[in-house]
Amino acid sequence: MILNVFRKIGIMLAVIVSITSCQKFELGDEFLEKPPAGDLTIDEIYSNAVYARRALWAAYHTLPSGFCLLGRHKLGDDVLECLTDLNSSTIKWGGCGNEFYYPGTVTAAMENWSGATKCSYTGNSGEMHWIGIRRAYLFLANVDAVPDMSDAEKTQLKAEAKAIIALHYCEIFRHFGGLPWIDHAYVPSEDLAKERETALQTLNNIVDLLDEASADLPWTIADPVNWDGRLTKAATMGLKARILLFGASPLFNSATPYMAGEASDLHLTWYGSYMPELWQRALKAHEDFFNEMERQGGYKLVTEGSNYRAIWRKGYLERNNGETLISIRERQIFQQEFGEYEYIFPVQAGQNGIVGITQEFVDLFPMANGKSIADADSGFDPDFPYKDRDPRMYESVITNGDWYNNYRFVELFVDGHHYQAYGANTCWGTGYGIRKFVLDGCRPPDRWYETYEGQGMELHYPYLRLPELYFGYAEAICQTGGDMNKAYNLANAMRTRVGVGGMKPGLTGAAFIDALLTERAVELAFEEVRWFDIIRYKRDDIFKKQLHYVEITKKDASEDPPVSFNYEYKPILPARNWAANFSEKWYLSAFPSNEINKGYGLIQNPGW
Repeated sequence: MILNVFRKIGIMLAVIVSITSCQKFELGDEFLEKPPAGDLTIDEIYSNAVYARRALWAAYHTLPSGFCLLGRHKLGDDVLECLTDLNSSTIKWGGCGNEFYYPGTVTAAMENWSGATKCSYTGNSGEMHWIGIRRAYLFLANVDAVPDMSDAEKTQLKAEAKAIIALHYCEIFRHFGGLPWIDHAYVPSEDLAKERETALQTLNNIVDLLDEASADLPWTIADPVNWDGRLTKAATMGLKARILLFGASPLFNSATPYMAGEASDLHLTWYGSYMPELWQRALKAHEDFFNEMERQGGYKLVTEGSNYRAIWRKGYLERNNGETLISIRERQIFQQEFGEYEYIFPVQAGQNGIVGITQEFVDLFPMANGKSIADADSGFDPDFPYKDRDPRMYESVITNGDWYNNYRFVELFVDGHHYQAYGANTCWGTGYGIRKFVLDGCRPPDRWYETYEGQGMELHYPYLRLPELYFGYAEAICQTGGDMNKAYNLANAMRTRVGVGGMKPGLTGAAFIDALLTERAVELAFEEVRWFDIIRYKRDDIFKKQLHYVEITKKDASEDPPVSFNYEYKPILPARNWAANFSEKWYLSAFPSNEINKGYGLIQNPGW
C-alpha cells in the first residue's frame, strides 16, 4: 500500500476532481464546494483560480476524522478508543477491534485490507493519507501557473498545502515511526522505491514542513463564517507542539528501544539514545504557541456562561468556537437515518454498539470537589456513585438517573426502560451510554422512534483543541524540571472552567505525569488522544487491565420510582488477549505485508 500510493503521486498526468457534491452550508464550508465539471486535465484545473482552489479543497477532504463516516471507515466502523481502557466495542463485523484486536489476531497481512486496522482510516489500508499528500504536492507543483490568482493568495494556499502534507505525516508517524519521505510530486521516470527514514529524520521533516507553512499562514481565519476549517498559523504551531511532545515521549525517546529488531537497529522506531533536548524542543513549541496566542488573541477556552455542562459541550462540539485549532469537515449533519452525508457515529455508537463505556473510564472522573473517588475524604458514596461528580462526566457518559432527552430520567437498572443486557449491540450494554458527540441520541431499545437531540446540527471533528496544548505545556514543563506551579495552573484550567476543584497538589515527576494522563483522558475522550498517550508512555499496565461493566438492580422492588440501587461491577468478557499476552509490538503498527514482500527495502516494525 505505502509504495503503491507513492507511485501514483507521479503517474497522475490528469486528475479527476471528485469532491463529493453536497448542499451549501452557511458556516465555514465554502472551501469544500466542488467544481462544476467532472474530468479535467492538470492544465485545465490550473488555468483559472476557481478550479485551482478546488483542487486544494480536494486535499482538505482527505484529512482524518475520528468519526466513522459513511463510506470512510476504519477498524470496521469502530473508534480508536475501543482499543483503550475507555471503551469496549461489541460489533461483530470484519475489521473491528472486537473481531481482531481483542483476541490478538491482527497480522501484517491485515494491513492490506480496506478499513481493517486502526491506521486504516479511509480507502484501502489508509491510502487516503497518501492521496491527500499527493493532491497537496500536485497543487504545489502547479499553482504558480494560475493566471488569475494573486501572488499573495498563491503563497497562502501553498502554505495550506504544506500544512495538509504535514498533518497526514503526523498521523502516519504516530502509527508507524520512521517513514519513507515524499517531498514533491513524482514523475514516472524517478526512482519510487523509497526506504524508511529514521524516526528522528521523519520527526524533523514534519517539524520543518510545519515551520515552512507557519511562516505564510494567517494566525486566524479572517472570515470564519465562510472559511472556518482552513488551516492557520495557530493550527500549524499547535500541531508542531503536539508532534514534538509525542516525539519526545519514551516510546521513541529512551535509552533502549521498546522492542528489539532490525527496524530498531536502524533507528526507525527510536532515536538510538535518550535525548533530553527533545523535551526542550517540545517545551519551546508550546511556549511559542501560547506567547503568540497572547500576542494575537483569536483563541481561548470556552468559559462563558453559568451552566458548566453547556460550557464544556460547546468547547468540543460547536464549530468556530475559538477553542478548536484544527476542525475536520466532511459535510456531516447530525441525522437520524442513513443519508448521503449522514453523520453515522450516533447510529454506530447507539444502535450498533461500537461504544461501550467502561467502568474504568467512569472511575477516572473526580468528584466536583476535585478529589479522586479513591480518596477517603472525597465524599464519594458507593450507594450513589454518580452524585456530585465532575460535570464533564455527565456530558461524556449517560448514567443511571440522569435527565434524558429533556423529558425523562435514564433507567439503566435491570428491567428499566433503557436497560439492555450486557453484550447487546447498543450503547447501553455496559450500564452506561455515551453522550459525548452523540448527545441524547443513544436510543433505548423500546424507544426506537425517538429523534436524536442534535438532529440537523452541523458538525465537525475537533482534531486539535486548546485543552490538549494546555496539558502538553504542563507536561513539557514537568519533564524539563520547570515551574510546577505553572504546570498545575495550566492543567487545572480545564477543571476551573467547569467548577471542579484542582488536581491533587504536590505531585512531581512520574506521579504528576500519571495524573496528567488521567486529566487528558477525562477532557479529550473520543478525540483520539488516549491511544497515543498509552503507547507514547509504553503503558502496558493499561493494556493489561481487566475492564468492567456495571449491572444495576433495585434495592427495593416496591419502590416506584426507584431511588436506591445495587451496583455490581463485573468483568467484561472475554478479556482482551492483551491482559495475559501483551506484546510491545502493539505500540506501533505493522506495514502492509504486501509492501514488505516486494523486496525494495521497506523494513517491518519489530514483532510483526
